[in-house]
Amino acid sequence: MAKYFRKGSRSSMMVLGGTSHPELTAKIARKVGVKIGKIDLGKFKNGETAVMLQDNVRDKDIYIIQTGGVRSNDAIIELLLMINACKLASAASITLITPYYPYSKGDQKSSLRSPITSKLLANMIQKSGAEHIMMLDPHSPQLVGFFDIPVDSLKVEPLFCTWITNNIPNWRECTVVSPDEGSAKRSTMIANYLELEFAMIHNRHKKTISSRKLSREQTPAVDLEPPGSDVSLKLTYRMVERLMKISGEVEGCDCILVDDMIDTGSTMQLALDVLRAHGAGKVYIFAAHGVFSGDAFENLIHAENLEKVVVTNSIPQETSRQKLGSLLEVVDISGIISEYIRRCHYNESVSVLSDVGGEFDTKDQLLRSLVRQEMERERHPENEEAAGGGCGGGGAEGAGPGLAVARVRRGYRLDSICWD
Repeated sequence: MAKYFRKGSRSSMMVLGGTSHPELTAKIARKVGVKIGKIDLGKFKNGETAVMLQDNVRDKDIYIIQTGGVRSNDAIIELLLMINACKLASAASITLITPYYPYSKGDQKSSLRSPITSKLLANMIQKSGAEHIMMLDPHSPQLVGFFDIPVDSLKVEPLFCTWITNNIPNWRECTVVSPDEGSAKRSTMIANYLELEFAMIHNRHKKTISSRKLSREQTPAVDLEPPGSDVSLKLTYRMVERLMKISGEVEGCDCILVDDMIDTGSTMQLALDVLRAHGAGKVYIFAAHGVFSGDAFENLIHAENLEKVVVTNSIPQETSRQKLGSLLEVVDISGIISEYIRRCHYNESVSVLSDVGGEFDTKDQLLRSLVRQEMERERHPENEEAAGGGCGGGGAEGAGPGLAVARVRRGYRLDSICWD
């Protein structure tokens, strides 16, 4: 708590990174404007993890960046040792930055004799000495409730909205689709923000369909397995109509499919088949975390109606780029994380970073001056036109704080830049 009673500066800040994602750590440190702290990470001859701090961390605010999805078990042990090493070295505060929270799917008991892994990991992180944690778009909201320390859950939907408006030519005619009931809230955020139509696939029978080898029927069938697979699993159009209903109109429309992660790709593959069976056009897949395990690449490559797969770099995507090629687009999250670190270090509000379509805090020190500038520009549009900075006219009609706030909120939040 020491950092709340003193004036912050970059000299009292240190960024440390594990071995899970060094490229992201370097980008964040560069945008924050600090050097990465020196730390030795390795293995003993018996395979145990070794951690040794090389820089002085006494009375400093430490930000540890470690993501899951890459050798998660080793990453977790490495993270716990890094946190405990900083605590024992008298760090003033320890904040954990985990873009992809490991074992995020273990947020509930999957059977009577299974553990709640996410809760267990939360207890371990707190016990090791972490005082604050930031995670990016967790699998389920209840992950925040597993901690007894402050947790900030940032969202990537604003970044996806920017990509959609800049890279999809006919985005105003697209329909946002949720592949299942669990992703409905994420999908509606994007649909409401962009003012697009919304549809949802009801795949309550997904596990039943995936666990059975369905026999060929007389009606045309949609392959659920890639060519060359040993399993002959087919979903007929009659089954699509009976079991996989869609709430909303997708026929003849390009679709934006939104989910929190792509793991094995089975959910997305099923959604692509259902959309094709209902006459949808091109499909753009958006997921915060691209895990791409198992047969994910094969499931996506062979989809005829798939146009793009857009994920963030919360997990390293070098292998994914090689496998998917031009089909994959990676959105950089280093800007929003670096801005979060800056705001957290200077005790400023971070709600503006994850706000999707709502009003930001008008008391924000950095945004008040920008809002004033926008309002002045709207009151006197002739000055802007005379300077050649007009945006197609529009005049003073509709001028007021609402439009100014919208401009500043979108531009500032989506393209974060750190200041000191």
